[in-house]
Amino acid sequence: MNQILMVENKRKNKKAKTTSGPIEIKNIVRFFAIILILFGLFLIGHSSYAIYVDTKGHSTENLPTINIARVNDTLIIDVQSVHIIDKFKYSWKNSEQRSITENSTNFQEEIILPGSNNTLTIILEDETGRAVTYTKEIILDGIDIVKPTISITKQATSIRIEAVDETAIDYITYRIDDGEEIRIDNNNINDTKIEYAITDIDRGEHTIYVTAIDQSGNINTAEQPIIVSSAAPEITELAIDQENGKLIIGASDVDGIASIEVNLNGAIYARNDLNMTEARFTLDLVEGTNTLSVKITNVNGLTAEGATEFNYVR
Repeated sequence: MNQILMVENKRKNKKAKTTSGPIEIKNIVRFFAIILILFGLFLIGHSSYAIYVDTKGHSTENLPTINIARVNDTLIIDVQSVHIIDKFKYSWKNSEQRSITENSTNFQEEIILPGSNNTLTIILEDETGRAVTYTKEIILDGIDIVKPTISITKQATSIRIEAVDETAIDYITYRIDDGEEIRIDNNNINDTKIEYAITDIDRGEHTIYVTAIDQSGNINTAEQPIIVSSAAPEITELAIDQENGKLIIGASDVDGIASIEVNLNGAIYARNDLNMTEARFTLDLVEGTNTLSVKITNVNGLTAEGATEFNYVR
């Protein structure tokens, strides 16, 4: 009897052990399932972020626009963008690439044209991570890209303007200070030069602004300060220092003396680029007859001249 009970108890214990096995396995499976789900959610979230960045970086929406215009030998690149442009890069074919930091949505850049046909490549890197490339072939055959030259020279009481172009000049404009702009057209369609003298300028200091345009639309500008005076310089002193055997010469001009030239007994004494309102100097005399001529030129090109002959005895 006892043996039977022991056998039954063993069976019960064994049965109890066998019934708890599936419960533990389920718990383990459930634990790993939860871990896998969490890890999967992490991967999904990470992948979604990566896809978002990649899509944003390669999106073709709201691409920046470029407008290219030519002024003389220069291209004006106008960029308009929704997103901030970090870098503006450009290069000519077989040339080194140049990079300019922008940090702006709208800007302009100037690029000097090459001497012959070429291909321009522009790369815009914006804040989204995109690098948008634009390529344009530049054809220069038969195109005049040379701008005219301008010279402004000051004469006695007038200003002379000269504009020269290697093909054909069209017209020039000028203005004095903030005055009215005056246009001077060429006389003939094939003229390569326009010359013009301005005489009606008030006395004093001014600035002249000149623009020259050739028939291909090339433009050049120049400005220059000028001093206008109708008064000639003066010889203020011409005396002999009897004791020291010296000739004393003095001169003045309200706007400035540019140069003084003295011929004393055939010897030339010249002082240039003085740019002073008063000047005074002495020269050695010889005993006997002395011949003298003096020429003074002011900064406006006006001159004063004089000549004399006198005897000097110690």
